[in-house]
Amino acid sequence: MQADKTKRWVIVLAGGEGDRMRPFTEARYGHHRPKQYCAFTSGKSMIEHTFDRALDSAAPERVVTILGHGHARYLRAPRRIDIPGQIIEQPENMDTGPGVFLPLAKVLSQDPDALVAIFPSDHFIYPRHRFQAVVEDAFRLVRSHPTQIILLAATPDRPESDYGWICAGPTFHEGGARLVTRFQEKPGMLAAERLYRGGSLWNTMIVVAKAAALWDLAWEVQPEMIACLEELKGRMNRAGEPEAIAQAYRGLRPVNFSRDFLEKVSHRTVALPMRDVNWCDWGRPERVMKTLEYLGYGGDSHPSKPARPGPMLAVPGTALA
Repeated sequence: MQADKTKRWVIVLAGGEGDRMRPFTEARYGHHRPKQYCAFTSGKSMIEHTFDRALDSAAPERVVTILGHGHARYLRAPRRIDIPGQIIEQPENMDTGPGVFLPLAKVLSQDPDALVAIFPSDHFIYPRHRFQAVVEDAFRLVRSHPTQIILLAATPDRPESDYGWICAGPTFHEGGARLVTRFQEKPGMLAAERLYRGGSLWNTMIVVAKAAALWDLAWEVQPEMIACLEELKGRMNRAGEPEAIAQAYRGLRPVNFSRDFLEKVSHRTVALPMRDVNWCDWGRPERVMKTLEYLGYGGDSHPSKPARPGPMLAVPGTALA
């Protein structure tokens, strides 16, 4: 076990509604189901694959999952999905900013010195052991540089106007980590081509940081959001927690974690490229289908033929590091 694993926590983000995937999931399942609760490969849902990765980094009781309002029903049917650790069901979707900082309040209420990894639950990541090696590097960087945010980055295989881009500057540390100079969210195609040619990276929104450092930075750049959530740190894990969360949410406005937080703290952010890791944000049906086609999966969640193993998967939307 890693020496600091007792200080490690993982936040799993599962609050999205998957509206862009709605026609695809309705055609596949006969009803809408947010993609993180869908099983596209191996009979496991995307959120279960995310839990596997989370448990590589933290003990089960130190995994905190935030669900969308009403999402608990997707954990019960058509089969039971077991969630390790702790669950928060947000009263409403206020975008990814509160989606990150609400569970972060729960972490800080139990462990003010926590190191935290933030894992979205709607990403395709392969292979797992190589991804975990990068996460280990990120935790090592945070131990050495506790005021920095370590942002895992994917190396693009093409221009892409639907992803967020990281403009990376000088080398920060061994392992290829680079200081972030700025972010560009969903650029036009001409700008994406310039970013691609210039060696910029894709923003995966997978973050490793000291929990208190994230909270302090949010006070600087999103004080209204944190003011609404600050009191929750003293009311988590007690009777009345759901009511306290509902009260806090009444004062919130939507905040996007990438645009409204990460972009404003680029001076404290380090991009860590994911070498030999295949990553894809499965936010659009065409990305899912291209990946499944390459893997040899048919029209349901079970392989129609054996998946072709290999270190790299050259499919649209998948970064080749």
